Amino acid sequence: MFKQLLVMGFIVLCSMGLSSAQEKTFDSELSGLRRNIIAMCAQLQAGQPKENQEQLLKEVDNIISSWEGITTKYKNNPPKEYSKDPAWQSYFDEALDNFKIMRQKAEGKDYKRAMQFCGQNCALFVKIHQVNGKTNIADLMFAVRQNVRLAVSMAKAGNYTGAKESIGQGLIQLKKIEKYKNTSNKTNEKENISDVKYLKQIFHKMKDIIDKQNTKEIDNQLKIFLNDFSKLYIKYI
Repeated sequence: MFKQLLVMGFIVLCSMGLSSAQEKTFDSELSGLRRNIIAMCAQLQAGQPKENQEQLLKEVDNIISSWEGITTKYKNNPPKEYSKDPAWQSYFDEALDNFKIMRQKAEGKDYKRAMQFCGQNCALFVKIHQVNGKTNIADLMFAVRQNVRLAVSMAKAGNYTGAKESIGQGLIQLKKIEKYKNTSNKTNEKENISDVKYLKQIFHKMKDIIDKQNTKEIDNQLKIFLNDFSKLYIKYI
């Protein structure tokens, strides 16, 4: 009887393991990779490795290795929902090129330049979803951050007309986020509502600085915004 129970337990565990493996999809694997990218890019944004240069480069190499694994699985075998996209294969080459340049710049301790390739790949991943009708709440949030960054750059250049237009686009994205039906199991409805409310609060603080043309505070407020935004963003990746 005991042996039978052991055998049954082993079968159940194997079945659970097989089920877990089958649940892996392009999007779930991409989400895991994006979380690692965000964690690593936070170091580049700070202008210094969390531990040391060697560890930072190891993290970049792990990201590249993960992307190469995803490429092997999906580049020539697109999931059904992406199978009609004629540019599908090119995305993999573009992202890999960006990762390699990012590593080169990080190795040379040019963290600011390396950081730019973080943004390029994040934008590419959002584009893949947009092109194929797979836009999720994290993609919409990414658009909000892009509009805030652009508005800040415009304001610092004295182009407040453009800055207000960019902030206006951010407001449109916020409305889309409010209406978005979050179907993931990462957060419950109550938490989702709370997070969207907080996102609006930090966005409007940034908007107020730009509306007042307060160039002295704009960089500091952007830093606060990006820090608070990242804590929300990573929950929905």
